[in-house]
Amino acid sequence: MYASASSIGHHGEIIQGVFRDGEDRLHRGLVTLPFVPRHSIALARSTNSATVEIEPKHKRKALQAIKMFLERANRGATGIHVTIKSNIPEGFGLGSSTADIVSSVGATARLLGASVKSRDLFRLAVQAETASDGIMFLKWPHLVCQREGRVLERYKWRLPRFSLLSFNAAPNDPVDTLDYTAARYSDDEIDEFQVLRALLRRAFKKQDLALLAEVATRSSIINQRHLPQPHFDEILEIVRDAKAPGLQVAHSGRMIGIILRPEWRYHSRSVQTIQRELLHLGFFPEYHGAPHPHCV
Repeated sequence: MYASASSIGHHGEIIQGVFRDGEDRLHRGLVTLPFVPRHSIALARSTNSATVEIEPKHKRKALQAIKMFLERANRGATGIHVTIKSNIPEGFGLGSSTADIVSSVGATARLLGASVKSRDLFRLAVQAETASDGIMFLKWPHLVCQREGRVLERYKWRLPRFSLLSFNAAPNDPVDTLDYTAARYSDDEIDEFQVLRALLRRAFKKQDLALLAEVATRSSIINQRHLPQPHFDEILEIVRDAKAPGLQVAHSGRMIGIILRPEWRYHSRSVQTIQRELLHLGFFPEYHGAPHPHCV
């Protein structure tokens, strides 16, 4: 028997920081930017052994998540072989590990005729990875606690439409999330995150791209004090000179996305100008036109 499942990756975050819950306690949290061009596909098949095997073998986080899922489903001695195919580069903030977990656990569940909820997938991913993004929440954006497996807020609106210029700011310097030291935010930064959270909620509700981009840009600027990206100030100046709405980053990776107005096409003068300036800095941007590839 065979079963398959897939998962998209992400392009870093719209916001990542520290946020308060209803009892005024602080939690690390983020809102993921889903990114359809990057994806992981898993094929699960039954075997005669009593072990779980995964291919490629270095996908250990996915293997651990599958084993935890089987134990919780009281199927710990089930023989399963899972093969993962992915076009997501590892170590740059595109969600490779989480996508592998979502696709492989999803394929395993289908093979067994079982179901797995998004929140359960999130908790499995956090346990297997230490920190996880929220790409398993496809229908609506979520503010999630990436190290706790907890959802702080579920939004009732989708992302506004926009195009994106995507590029890797440091292709020779990936980030190992297991070795990455989580940012220690100042009191002023924590206060700013509370303001940005309220602005983000309004941006979703009003479908206000300018406000969404402002939140993403300000979060990126805060993150620059904790995980600096090369030429960030110059990139920000390019964005502002072109009157683009803003930019976003992978807060624990190396991807940067310039947020473009949805009507700006690849051959638009503003887009060509931005691409030319990025090329001068040594970056190679990829254009992804509106509607931006998030779940619609």
